[in-house]
Amino acid sequence: MRCVLVLASGAAWESDALDRLREASGIVVLKRCVDVDDLLASAATQQADVAVVSSDAPGLDGSTVQALRRHGVGVVAVTGTHLREDAEARLARVGVLAAVPETDLTSLPGALLALADHEAAVPAPRTPLADAPGAGDAGGAPRPAEPGRVTVVWGPVGAPGRTTVATAIASELARRSRATVLVDADPHASVAQHLGVQDQVSGLLSAARTASPVQAERLAAAARGVDDHLALLTGLPRPERQVELRDGVLGEILTELALTCDVVVDTGADLLAPHGLRDGVAGLTLEALESADEVVVVGAADPVGLARLARGLVQLREGWSDTPVRVVVNRMRPSLGWSRADVAAMVEGFASVSSLHFLPDDRQAVDRALVAARSVAHEEGSALAGGVRELVDALHPDTYRAQPRGAGWPRLRRRTAGTVRQR
Repeated sequence: MRCVLVLASGAAWESDALDRLREASGIVVLKRCVDVDDLLASAATQQADVAVVSSDAPGLDGSTVQALRRHGVGVVAVTGTHLREDAEARLARVGVLAAVPETDLTSLPGALLALADHEAAVPAPRTPLADAPGAGDAGGAPRPAEPGRVTVVWGPVGAPGRTTVATAIASELARRSRATVLVDADPHASVAQHLGVQDQVSGLLSAARTASPVQAERLAAAARGVDDHLALLTGLPRPERQVELRDGVLGEILTELALTCDVVVDTGADLLAPHGLRDGVAGLTLEALESADEVVVVGAADPVGLARLARGLVQLREGWSDTPVRVVVNRMRPSLGWSRADVAAMVEGFASVSSLHFLPDDRQAVDRALVAARSVAHEEGSALAGGVRELVDALHPDTYRAQPRGAGWPRLRRRTAGTVRQR
């Protein structure tokens, strides 16, 4: 038996779809929802199995689909007659289980009944429903046969080194000839300063100022090329400007980017806004986590840092138990008197994680990288750079010992005269 929620947003196909669903054996229509908020509230009752939604429904994005999936509700989209060539891949990327054209509603009941019982409860898939290679972007570059991965770097308060680690992961992937975009989603830090990008225009705000969903052309114009394989989407200049971003736009940006490249996101520490509201800087962090294929949690190796890490892992697991988590213990040093085994025993007592990694306290390498406006991944001979390489080996085992190849970002414009890079 399929218990179904319907969100048509006034689409003309709603009446026909409802008639077919009500006539079908094994399907019960629980409710017609008026908007996304009503849909999420209905899903939270844990009574529905599937939501049939309009692909054009306002507010339907990756974060919404992920929230539905956490309530055990799978999503089937009814698409319009004028569908973009890569739209089906994008729907799959945000977690939509199947797409049914509005011109073929006779197949809708069968599509719902064909879903395996476990599909609604598993994490959203990260592969397209249909192959998208050959559907070139605005610059004429072909899309890769496989989508990239979204790696979100998070950590508790106390400056454990989130930005340093996020920048290093992205740079190391780029060194391995992977087309990579680093997204700055932490208004309290500045990835741009770490990489010597002095552009005054926020790439995040520029990309967000478009109709939903975010278009690849807008992202290509907003990103800044750092080198042949690495691009940067700069963040907000001040935390209070977060109000200029509509809800769900960061999830749309990450979804679009991951169709063509690997994505690394630097996030803020807050998981809850004041009074528990999903707004402010915490809203950006939540949207990033809901779009993540994998979360890298950074904590400091000292007693205060490990206590904060413990609380953060518990909080993270309460909301994102299905997302793989890797823990990075940063600034590990002999003066603490702990071995790696000692710290590993502590972390394993906090939560079950996919893997545990240690980065040494190499202040000289970090200082050299900051002064030179480059990532610590470029500090040859540094123990810290070696630790980053081991971390990326675990995150992307297919890139192990990858050798540089040709340019990976032909469509992104290079720095303008107003952008400075120190060496």
